[in-house]
Amino acid sequence: MPKTIDLYFDLSSVRLHAEHAAAADRHAVYDGTPPVPALAWCKSEGTFIKSNGRPFPDLPDVFAHGWGPGRDRLLSKTPVGGDDFVHMIPLHDTYPLSDGSAPTLLEWIRRSDKDGVNWFVLTVDGGGFGIAMDSRTLIP
Repeated sequence: MPKTIDLYFDLSSVRLHAEHAAAADRHAVYDGTPPVPALAWCKSEGTFIKSNGRPFPDLPDVFAHGWGPGRDRLLSKTPVGGDDFVHMIPLHDTYPLSDGSAPTLLEWIRRSDKDGVNWFVLTVDGGGFGIAMDSRTLIP
């Protein structure tokens, strides 16, 4: 099994879910997390991101590139694992960036999408995950 895996999610689609969560009056909670605006990173039939805002948005879930439905068996052989889960990624947490700024996740997503960045990336290892934005072109 690889030690890490990079999961690439379409940034423009992730932004739609982030904007929905930020604008919602109510938020779903999982595993005792506080009801705050967040992206819900899920693993069930593939791995995907969605808004935790309620009511549920009329938006399709954002599946990781190459890790949609039907890929569970392969996904279980990565650091993501085989068990289903929902992990909340709060939109108002701050992230120190190399340019010296420390935007909230929502601000970082908005700025990156405006700047033409293609991907919201989760780098997953056995102990957690990191977040990045990436402009590379992926081969289908």
